Amino acid sequence: MGNLERALGSNTLAVPAIAVALGIFFSTESPNASLCGFILIILALLFYIFHICYIKDAVTSWRLRMFHYLWLAIAYVGGGMLLADMNRYEHIDTGADIRKDVSICGEVKDVRETTSGDVLTVQVRDIIGGKGIHQNFNNLKLLVKCGNADSRAISGDIVVFKANIEDIKDNPNSFFAGYKDIMASKGVFYICSLDNGKINVIDHHKSAMALSREIRNRLECFIENTSLAKKTQNFIITVLLGDRAYLDSDTRAIFADAGVAHVLALSGMHMGIIGGILLFLLFPVNFTGRYKSRIMLAAILLWGYAFITGMAPSTVRACVMVSFASLALVLERKRYVFNSLFAATLIILTVSPSTLYDAGFQLSFICVASMAAFAPHLNPLDRKRSPFSYKVVSLLVATLAATCGSWVVSAFYFKTFPLAFIPSNLLLLPILPFYVAMALCHLIFMGIGIEFSFLKKLLDTGFELTEYFLRWIGNGNNIETHVTIWIVALWFGGLLSFAFYLNIVRWRPLLYAGVILTCITLVSLPFQSGTVPDGSFIITDTYRDVAINIKDGLTEKTIRMDKGKLSSLRVENISIIAVDCVLPENYLSPGECDYLIIAGGYKGNVEYVNGIFNPKKIIIHPSVRRKKEKQYLEEGVRLGVDCHSLRIDSPLHCIIEK
Repeated sequence: MGNLERALGSNTLAVPAIAVALGIFFSTESPNASLCGFILIILALLFYIFHICYIKDAVTSWRLRMFHYLWLAIAYVGGGMLLADMNRYEHIDTGADIRKDVSICGEVKDVRETTSGDVLTVQVRDIIGGKGIHQNFNNLKLLVKCGNADSRAISGDIVVFKANIEDIKDNPNSFFAGYKDIMASKGVFYICSLDNGKINVIDHHKSAMALSREIRNRLECFIENTSLAKKTQNFIITVLLGDRAYLDSDTRAIFADAGVAHVLALSGMHMGIIGGILLFLLFPVNFTGRYKSRIMLAAILLWGYAFITGMAPSTVRACVMVSFASLALVLERKRYVFNSLFAATLIILTVSPSTLYDAGFQLSFICVASMAAFAPHLNPLDRKRSPFSYKVVSLLVATLAATCGSWVVSAFYFKTFPLAFIPSNLLLLPILPFYVAMALCHLIFMGIGIEFSFLKKLLDTGFELTEYFLRWIGNGNNIETHVTIWIVALWFGGLLSFAFYLNIVRWRPLLYAGVILTCITLVSLPFQSGTVPDGSFIITDTYRDVAINIKDGLTEKTIRMDKGKLSSLRVENISIIAVDCVLPENYLSPGECDYLIIAGGYKGNVEYVNGIFNPKKIIIHPSVRRKKEKQYLEEGVRLGVDCHSLRIDSPLHCIIEK
């Protein structure tokens, strides 16, 4: 008990942060979260009043001192429930009158440029539907795909447009789902498209966030106008400004396969690099004897950097933690890592409770907590005897600690695990600070009209070599995983046991519990069901072509059947025939098939092709006219033939059992 009390005393914000997170989590399961939160706060106050008023004996009060954490935790759980309920995302009614051909008014929060047009994130204020239906919203986000429409909108614009609102869904033509859950974690549940529509800008809200994103857009344009290679420009924009829209899918896949996708997300690691550069530049301040001023000035400048890069949630999280860590250093507090982490978590969840469900926030918290809990205990070297070797080994153990903590969450969300993460990180992470410093120097000199060709050459060559190495080391080294929430719980139960054993109390049962839980997790992984076997395929509902997506490892390859012809395909032991032409009379059958796809080019009836090919199932492609499709379905019912309409019944998924 004494060790736990000392740990809580050193990390005073641990109980509030954890309790608020629990309150936010409980609020999602409670239909009356505000009422429950209010009741919990009242109970906590009553418990505190009872403790103060009726327990006046000093000995009894000392014995019950740990119960102060109990009422404090209850109060913060109630506060978390209240916060989550007050900031709950709104939803649109399911009625067609408030979704089809409606007028929408809202503020543009973000603009993302893509090859298929701008994508806007709009904070909706009003929706006006048919029959005069009018709804106001306070916390509703809408994703707007402009397509061919000319948006000309920037962050902060108040816009009005007409569109049809739809729910965000996972792509039914792919085995790799998860887009819906990712957008839901960001509070975006609806989408609309403006292929030929128009967005009218009626006003501009000059907020700090809008100014921040406008500055970032100007910096992106400045980098694009430099003489660097296009790929180098895109990489620098991603690393320095956090806009991953500039990177093509191939480059993102290379970094993901090598296990260094976190390099492409402007987060705590990047802010740490920028902070280190700022501290280096501010080193002369030490000569004045005011080293504390140097630390605080670097923290302030880091907030300025976060502002000009768009104030992304990940950078704000990092800046909040750096601010608390800097404050702890200035106040000469020795144990500041965990308390800074809990302080940052408390502030972030108070401002935006839904951040708790954001995968980026979870991974950032887990990585920092894992490094703080395990890295100091894993380094066998003495810092004073061999400082350089100690730093090299510290980098290795920090990478291992962060990976051990985060791999299960990454596998849970993204269903993959890169085997080459250790060598990739060991090569890239020590080089990245120097690359970022060179990029900043090059851009600063370009800003004042000076260009050093050797810096340009170093930046271009450095990115080319990095991309070549990551492509080589990550090729075929990704494994597909299926991790359930129970596996996540078991793994973190084991890690918490180890963390308590190493940092709070050396109690043997904690060590044994950690070993048992982690072993159960690793042994259970191969028995997790849900991974789609290779060779499984989807007959898609794309209108233009008869297309079949076949799962091949972590990718899908698309096979397009010949248009206007009779074509066949064999996937594993399953035969597929597509008929997209007129079959002659007395056509000789090439043999039976498992799936027969009837496309728009076929002009006969179901009975004729069923007699020729004798399929187990007939698939009606969306290119068939609706009237003809109805006839095919009725004929199939009459003949007792199993028919599947891709337009009505959605794409056909065929899982190959092995």
